[in-house]
Amino acid sequence: MKSKRFVTTGIAAIALLVVLTGVAFALVQVTRDVDATINVQVIAPGGIEIYLDQGLTQVADSVAFGSVDVDPFGKLLSELSIPVWVKNVSISGIRLSLSDDLDGADVIFVGEEQNPIIGAGEVLPGALSLHFTEPDDGEFDFILTFQAEGPVFAEPVLTIPPYWNPPIDFYGQPVYGGQIRINYEDPLVHANTWGAYAGLTSRYRIPTMNSLVEEDTYQPGSIIPDLAKDWVQEPDLTGFTFNFEDGVKWHNGDDFTCEDARFTIQTMITGEGITAPEMAGKLSNVDLDATSCLDDQTLEIGFKGQSATGLLPFVDRAFLIFNKEWFLAGGENAMFNDVSVGTGPYRWAEGQSVGVDEQLFERNPDYFKPGLPYTDSIKLFGILDESTQQASMLAHLTDWHWVRNFGQYNTYVDHDQLQTVIRATRGHHSIWLNKGNPPLDNVKVRQAIYMGIDRSAAISVLLQGHGSEGFIMPPGGPWDLTQEQGCAIPAWCEPEGGVAAQRAEAISILEGEDFDFDKIFIFTVEDDEQVWARASFIGSQLSFLGIIIVFDIVEANAYRAKTADGTWGDILNRNDTMPADDPALGMGFYMRCVSPNNHWTPQTPCDDFAEDLLDQLETTVDPDERKALSDELQLYAMEQYWKFPLYWEQEAVAFWPEVRGYVHQPQPAGSFLRWEQLWYDPAHLGDTGFSGQTTGVPGEQ
Repeated sequence: MKSKRFVTTGIAAIALLVVLTGVAFALVQVTRDVDATINVQVIAPGGIEIYLDQGLTQVADSVAFGSVDVDPFGKLLSELSIPVWVKNVSISGIRLSLSDDLDGADVIFVGEEQNPIIGAGEVLPGALSLHFTEPDDGEFDFILTFQAEGPVFAEPVLTIPPYWNPPIDFYGQPVYGGQIRINYEDPLVHANTWGAYAGLTSRYRIPTMNSLVEEDTYQPGSIIPDLAKDWVQEPDLTGFTFNFEDGVKWHNGDDFTCEDARFTIQTMITGEGITAPEMAGKLSNVDLDATSCLDDQTLEIGFKGQSATGLLPFVDRAFLIFNKEWFLAGGENAMFNDVSVGTGPYRWAEGQSVGVDEQLFERNPDYFKPGLPYTDSIKLFGILDESTQQASMLAHLTDWHWVRNFGQYNTYVDHDQLQTVIRATRGHHSIWLNKGNPPLDNVKVRQAIYMGIDRSAAISVLLQGHGSEGFIMPPGGPWDLTQEQGCAIPAWCEPEGGVAAQRAEAISILEGEDFDFDKIFIFTVEDDEQVWARASFIGSQLSFLGIIIVFDIVEANAYRAKTADGTWGDILNRNDTMPADDPALGMGFYMRCVSPNNHWTPQTPCDDFAEDLLDQLETTVDPDERKALSDELQLYAMEQYWKFPLYWEQEAVAFWPEVRGYVHQPQPAGSFLRWEQLWYDPAHLGDTGFSGQTTGVPGEQ
């Protein structure tokens, strides 16, 4: 917000000089306007951040702060209450009791019992004084002094959205300020979420962007407002109308309008101007001809038929609204390299370049969600080497880490200061066989290869037992098959005779199909320590069948390009995540012909049978009918040996105790990467007693 100065004539001015011992000072000028509105301007040398008004007044980032209108209570300046929060110090209110004529009036600060000062979770006693003087120039000065022992992080008097419900029973009340440092496992090579999605792109974009709606980070599975403050679904389930928040600004100062959202959706579906549209398969039911802006604040989205998935596509990790003019000016190059234009809670700090493995995101003072975010900044580190990831956490150089291996997990669980949480997620490690390359176009060959893989051993060796076998949809979920259904298909469950007997049968099948055991198969592997370890295990399993492989180790960016354009080798392993526990969106993500995550296209024709079932799943509302369709599609995909989950994972997060507000998530990328839900509370620095702790953190299963 730009600073404005309110000047009136013939009316006395009042000044508050706030002196903070050991911190700095701020001058608060209060001037009475002719319409009985009190206008406040704040100037804070030293970059102190001050919040005013009964709700949140957003401020700039350094010397000159914004202005706010404060309505007086009652007569002229009688009982005017101005909550003030200074960074590291919270003052819950300044109450001025003045007579109408101001001449010789008493000034009283309401003390700790009626209007307490709150800091680090405790009421600070008797630390304030307020003095009234009348200088020679006829203006009235009020001096407020505050004595504190060191920095105090405290809770300002702010209005947060009504749908925002932090887990205060576990973490205590949120506080403001500080920085959280995120330990992430990949080099931060590019930021193109829309046309070349990878997990690293979410780390750039989600903190700086917004969606129409978002998954509640405190209650995974629930949907809450984001850019849209509310919405109405058509009674026949053929569309939605979204009403946007007022006054949303892009980080470059431009107004957000409905056209930005409409154009983003159009680009996601058509793929015009981008390489591999990540959302194309997930938005296949959106009818662009029935999608339009009713005005700058209202978006109408129509579907091709009834939508059984509702709002789920719009909370996807890649469904982020971009600025239309920004894209038209910079094209996909801007998507790869420019993070400066967003609407999110954090701004990409100036002077940075994409591709550097340390990125700083600073609080957006003009964020449209009042009271958010909590921290001053987020610092993101891209650390490929897993031993370095662990060393950085243990040295307290980073604060939060999605755990990459169970050596890390065991170390963190044993640590007396690190909190650790684990749960079953929608994450799974997949094996793909390239149907476009003979003899893998033979379904019997694909079946035999998968029959030779010991999934139970994979869980034991790679996950130390923290996983499950499962089928196509997440195990234990509402769309999971029964054991009787899934195990009836060869390779998907260990037979009574054991793995050795199943391998013998697999070799017999290969021999019956005239399999060439001298052929060398190309195994395409991402250059990632975890993925390489899993590929090595798979390779050893294939050797038991007499299959010869050579590994093609590919840099992460090139690897994703190969998987999208079909130029990968014969065998591919991937860390995959089911984007939603919904059969249309989940299976469509991997089976839709237009999806860049269907690794059988573009090198093979579309599977019309699967496409038809997916279309029916998107438009069938009856739950029993949907379950029947889901079962049919899963069994078909399993019989085709389309993709083979080596296992379904349990995944963990570790964080230092001063990181507050985290609820564990069912996937490693989503709205929680916006970080607006976390706060940093130094009162918990040094907390101990967490050794051996693996339960208690919200979100565990």
